[in-house]
Amino acid sequence: MNISRHSLIFGLSYALDIAGKNNLSHSKSTAYLSVMMSRAIGLDEDTAMTIYYAALLHDIGISNEYCQNEHAIDMGRHCVIGEEMLKKLPLSEEIPTYVLYHHEFCDGSGPFGLSGKETPKGSQIICLASEFDDRFGRADDYNRGLFLEVCNWFDEKKALFSEDIADVFWHLIQREYFLLDYFNHETKYALSDKIVINDSLHYQTEDVEKFALCFADIIDQRSPFTFSHSTGIAKLAKIAAAHLGYDSETQNRMYIAGLLHDIGKLHVSTDILHKNGPLTPDERFEINKHAYFTWKILEQIQGFEEITDFAANHHEKLDGTGYPHQTAGDQLSELDRVMAICDVYQSLTEDRPYRAKLSPGQAWGIIDDMANTRHLDRSLIEKVRKIFG
Repeated sequence: MNISRHSLIFGLSYALDIAGKNNLSHSKSTAYLSVMMSRAIGLDEDTAMTIYYAALLHDIGISNEYCQNEHAIDMGRHCVIGEEMLKKLPLSEEIPTYVLYHHEFCDGSGPFGLSGKETPKGSQIICLASEFDDRFGRADDYNRGLFLEVCNWFDEKKALFSEDIADVFWHLIQREYFLLDYFNHETKYALSDKIVINDSLHYQTEDVEKFALCFADIIDQRSPFTFSHSTGIAKLAKIAAAHLGYDSETQNRMYIAGLLHDIGKLHVSTDILHKNGPLTPDERFEINKHAYFTWKILEQIQGFEEITDFAANHHEKLDGTGYPHQTAGDQLSELDRVMAICDVYQSLTEDRPYRAKLSPGQAWGIIDDMANTRHLDRSLIEKVRKIFG
């Protein structure tokens, strides 16, 4: 496996936006603003690129339910969680530090009370970029009134940031193209595409798996009932692929797909995920969106084409009644069908808010019924049954 670092982080950053319920370009917009400031202030390209990646990942801690208190975000807690998570990933050592302090202000009013030069320059830049996008990321119809609103906001906030960063940002917003690009909805969701990032680094399988495990942990920790759901499916999927004679590269792709198959659930309210009882039609409508968002997130990663299919097709059915694409029959690959079986088996043998876990025998009984209705592939069920226990 040979996956571009830029493509992987860029794609996964979208998952953080849907998890944090921000506007759906918050990470990318923050990264764009951060790089523009980094270059304008005269930082070298390696430093600008490091700040860019930190900006794409700056909200990784916000997606963890434990940093939220009745839907209000604990700024310090989510920064600490973000730093802890990023230290486990193959990233430059500055990135976790930038994320840890990205809510610090120069007057010492941030969660850790740092002031002035105590806060790393990268953190200060990300802080201003994130604050600006939090305030204006959902605005539209850019006109003189909105421009004046931006200027007034900045005039009120500039004392929170170091003088050199504030000056650079002020000069940027005076340039017509800068805010026209930012508020242009044709380019809004691809702002950081406008920045040329010359990064030739590619991750091999081991490092890609570290990212996948990190995001699987984010997914599963949103609910105590799915604490090991993604890792469980990943192991089953890899074992099944090996049993069916696929090479080690394909086995690894199935493992990563299993880890990330529910990444779209970051878009789903925890109230629905935790519900102790049947879902209403409206709730079912919301939860069914997760397969689409899994596809939308993973399709952005170059080299993930097979992984995207394996992951996003786990709710498709042979008779074409699944979701999100209603793919049917031979349009589903053998491993797409295997992933669907893994998902059903793992789900049935786990505790849920509305029922206790089922025994393997009970689970296979339900899976056999799903084969009878052409929801699952009977021939593959027979092939994998004995290795699942």
